[in-house]
Amino acid sequence: MEVQGLLALLGAILGGTLVLLGDFIRRRVEKRKEEVNRLVEVSSRLSSMYNRLCGQLLDAAIAGVAASDLAIADPLRYEITTQFFMTPGSEQLRSHASRLIDAYNRLQDSYGQESTWDAARDEHGLAVREFEAAVRAIVHRHHI
Repeated sequence: MEVQGLLALLGAILGGTLVLLGDFIRRRVEKRKEEVNRLVEVSSRLSSMYNRLCGQLLDAAIAGVAASDLAIADPLRYEITTQFFMTPGSEQLRSHASRLIDAYNRLQDSYGQESTWDAARDEHGLAVREFEAAVRAIVHRHHI
């Protein structure tokens, strides 16, 4: 009878340990998923903001709008940029995000200048594709 009691106790301890281990793993996977989702959301906002700003410049150039008549860029970009860089995991995307922001700045600086406009426009396209690819890589890994 003592052996059966000991086996039952060991079974209960082992079963309880497995339940706790399973719960720990589940919570860790859920936390990683939440972190990835949060990073993807803020990355999407950052990319969308700078794509919109660059799109406005590209559309203005096509329409022949003078540089002096360009609308002031949306100040919301500062808030979105801050949110992005403060989001855990963004450090893995920092260089790509910086290139995206720099591409916008170069596009803005080269507006109306034939000699640098095409290169700035191409740089913007490349920066967008590289940023999106880096974000997709994190999504496919399912963790930051």
